[in-house]
Amino acid sequence: MSDDLVVQTAQGAVRGRMRGDVAMWCGIPYAAPPEGPLRFLPPAPPPAWTGERDATRFGAVAPQSRDSRVAAMSGISEKTAMSEDCLSLNVYSPAADGARRPVVVWLHGGAFVMGAGSTPLYDGTSFAARHDIVVVTINYRIGLLGFLYLGDIAGDAYAAGNQGLLDQIAALAWVRENIAAFGGDPDAVTVMGQSAGSISIANLLAAPAARGLFHRAILQSGASGLFPPTRADASALAHAVLDELGIGPARAAEALASVPLERLMAAQEEVIRRRGLAAIAPYVDGVTVPDRPIEIARRCAGANVPLLIGSTRDEWTLFQLFLGPPVSAIVVKEIESRIGAEALGRIHAGYCAERSDGSEERAWVDLIGDVAFWMPAVYLADAQSACAPVWMYRFDWATPIFDGRLGATHALDLPFVWNVAHHPHAQFLLGAEAEAAQPLAHAMHDSWAAFIRRGDPNGAGLPDWPSYDAGRRATMLLDRASRVVDDPDRARRERWPG
Repeated sequence: MSDDLVVQTAQGAVRGRMRGDVAMWCGIPYAAPPEGPLRFLPPAPPPAWTGERDATRFGAVAPQSRDSRVAAMSGISEKTAMSEDCLSLNVYSPAADGARRPVVVWLHGGAFVMGAGSTPLYDGTSFAARHDIVVVTINYRIGLLGFLYLGDIAGDAYAAGNQGLLDQIAALAWVRENIAAFGGDPDAVTVMGQSAGSISIANLLAAPAARGLFHRAILQSGASGLFPPTRADASALAHAVLDELGIGPARAAEALASVPLERLMAAQEEVIRRRGLAAIAPYVDGVTVPDRPIEIARRCAGANVPLLIGSTRDEWTLFQLFLGPPVSAIVVKEIESRIGAEALGRIHAGYCAERSDGSEERAWVDLIGDVAFWMPAVYLADAQSACAPVWMYRFDWATPIFDGRLGATHALDLPFVWNVAHHPHAQFLLGAEAEAAQPLAHAMHDSWAAFIRRGDPNGAGLPDWPSYDAGRRATMLLDRASRVVDDPDRARRERWPG
């Protein structure tokens, strides 16, 4: 192995490996293992080591469900190593040569209960080799380990909630301190995520502790929810989890630190069964996230950085197909509790009327996708565009798999952005159209890279892409023939209260 694969970090030396023309370092710890007494606390600094640390293999992923339906969506199999010692990251670079290349830090999706930075779809070699960009993918705490709030139960040590977000901030701080040694520029960092990763970014834009750690942001299929959980909501969930585990609040933190992981994961599964897939999510704790992220954005009081933001046209079809109608029913009940049965009925009737088949079930699928993904993106784009440049897109390319029932579904854009349409895991999503998808994959991948390099996606194979504002609402529709449309689906947008 060449000596240029040995890089000195602040904690010690790491030895990587080559993947074609790209150098890789895997499983580098950016925080201490959050085990035992460190469970549910903010991440602690990583320990130092002596000698060369082997960084040729991915680290363990965060503990999560091995349900086969979940594995089909997340890429995590029964053979994947899981551990609470999961706070590690991976670096892809053209060379550790001291050059100051743009950096992109990827936050994986997975509904805050699944996923990992090592999933095959997140292969950073194309960004590195094709565009001379340094790529960092991370693992962070998910599920109860990442988002159980104990601030109102266990005292000041737990006041900074959202441990999973704090992990992401710790990883970004590690990048600022160390990425120059891997050939990256700590002053040109883009944070990019999809689904839960994208929702995370919407919260990082509002998080004081993340300020200055990134300079651009790409949000795919996720923003601050229309109804983000409050501190009171998070405390109520914590009490429910303690009840499930048979733990009283008096010494909850101490007791939780020693609960076997299997028992904690079983409690998590029960929470999801009762409350739905979105039960575990970032919340407004008043410290890590001081206010609703959309309100912070509307005041231009957050990270006023350029955004590339959007969603897919048929977001919810993936969840409807893989997890079933009961999951949708839980979401509908939650929306109804927020806006009332009469308002929801009126909105749903509008969705039914615009469908050519008049299907009430498919109208619910359209509605849930909009309220969960599209409308939060619209609101954030509206707010952020008053403070910084924003480019909005909608991914319309429909997959033929499952007889076309998925359409342009959630996560279908990932093989395009990462330029991995040839990968077997991507072909599961693309079906027989994998080869035909390549022109759009190249155009999207190159446009995302242009944004990472200079904060503007233009000039990389797509039509001229005007920036977004709340008046014109210019939106790039990404499809076999991409085009810009002003305020697409305006009537649907206007059904929702602002």
